[in-house]
Amino acid sequence: MTKEKQSIGEQIYSGTATFGKIWAVASAIFGTIISIVMLIIGISVISHKSHLRSVPGQVMEDAECTTTDSQQQTFTTCRTKISYEVDGVTYTPTVDSGSFQYTAGTEVTVWYSPSSPERPELNPFPKWVGWMLIIFAFLICIGVWIWVWVTRKSKVAAAAGGAIELVSLIK
Repeated sequence: MTKEKQSIGEQIYSGTATFGKIWAVASAIFGTIISIVMLIIGISVISHKSHLRSVPGQVMEDAECTTTDSQQQTFTTCRTKISYEVDGVTYTPTVDSGSFQYTAGTEVTVWYSPSSPERPELNPFPKWVGWMLIIFAFLICIGVWIWVWVTRKSKVAAAAGGAIELVSLIK
């Protein structure tokens, strides 16, 4: 039995499919790493918000804001002096308020950790952000490994994926 020589088209098709399979595995590994990072951040957001307590507070002075221009984008960051009370002790720190430009006298919700009430937060990430990160992490991880499975089962899918990646690398 002799093996027939493949035509140029068949060689290109096989080579592209092989490249597609290799690229799918590399992408799956990268996607898994990204998913693990997202999972860790999501869990961190949920656990951070879970132990915080809230109290009413008041803005003592207008926020001091700075604006920075970077690569055709403008960023505004503000620092705000607030006052709040925890267990009969009044705190008046200056905190980061993101881009929120609070004015004196504004009522705010102050979030603090019972173990360090002197370090408040005005706008912590809500728990749903953590849950969304966890859900997206699982979807990404499942999706990339399903693609690896598809490229192993279907030479057409592997060749299509390989061709798309080859074209994107050339561009």
